[in-house]
Amino acid sequence: MVAQNVFDVSLADFPRLEGEVSDNGRFNRAVAAGANGVLFVPAGVYELNETLKITNLCSLLMHKSAVLRAVAEMDYVMVYDAKNHWTKGNATDFNLFISGGDLDGNGLASCLMLTEFHHFTLRDITLRNGRKYGLRVQDYGGSYELVANNVYGRCYLPGLAGNVGISLNGGDSHYTDCIMVDYTIGMEITRGGSNRLTRCHVWGGPLPPRQEGEDREMLVDSINYKIAGSDTVLRDCYADTGKTGFLIEGNARLLGCAYYNNYNFKLDDITVIRHRKGKLLVSDGYFTKTSPKATVYDGIGGAIWRDNIYNGFNEADLPK
Repeated sequence: MVAQNVFDVSLADFPRLEGEVSDNGRFNRAVAAGANGVLFVPAGVYELNETLKITNLCSLLMHKSAVLRAVAEMDYVMVYDAKNHWTKGNATDFNLFISGGDLDGNGLASCLMLTEFHHFTLRDITLRNGRKYGLRVQDYGGSYELVANNVYGRCYLPGLAGNVGISLNGGDSHYTDCIMVDYTIGMEITRGGSNRLTRCHVWGGPLPPRQEGEDREMLVDSINYKIAGSDTVLRDCYADTGKTGFLIEGNARLLGCAYYNNYNFKLDDITVIRHRKGKLLVSDGYFTKTSPKATVYDGIGGAIWRDNIYNGFNEADLPK
């Protein structure tokens, strides 16, 4: 039971109207009533045939079993645009959030897009079967300070190869305890500075091959972490079964990070770290060789290596 005093409006008070074939109408009415407040979404499966767009600073408190499912092709299940967060240069609300719930792209849509926020909290949410993205954080000129905790992404529908679990375009954001399963790119930072990833886990392999004898669908050209931007820190992050564990294209530090390849999925010819641009420090890592064709490092050189453990690799395999 959710205490009434933690939300302003409940979706339960906004039923479908006669003739409505999806839950978009009731969501739109509830969001409008919850402007600048908090909308509670009870448990249930809600069918959306259009993107749910939130632009009025209505935060969402969702039951853990509230499922918002795409039933038609669309760009996203939900877009949260906080451009009204600033009024004549003055912040109006630093406590915007989405908490709980399950956004299911159902192979028809990406799950969630966040944009134009100045401090935002995302927590305890599931992102399923995003067509292109699970979560996309887009900076059109002012998105920063996303605090994301316990975000779980997973694909179990075929035909979604090439998608991205979490894509961050912005700065000064913190991701903790986020887990992405079977997105081709687990987590990527495309632009922005001073982003922090802590205790995140990306892994692939459960989805079977599309054709017998091929690699499993989500492992083809897979990347666990793709890191551009500046001054990115990954601390205690785990790359688990991907063609490339860490693709580094900007200044980054990998501290206490690990790579492991589940060879039961038959993925071979893997590279733990591909280093294409930027300065790189790798410290206190644990990198395990499980497949015959495994490389610790491929890149431009100049990386700093400190106190790492290489389990199963030979001396000749180690970075010079």
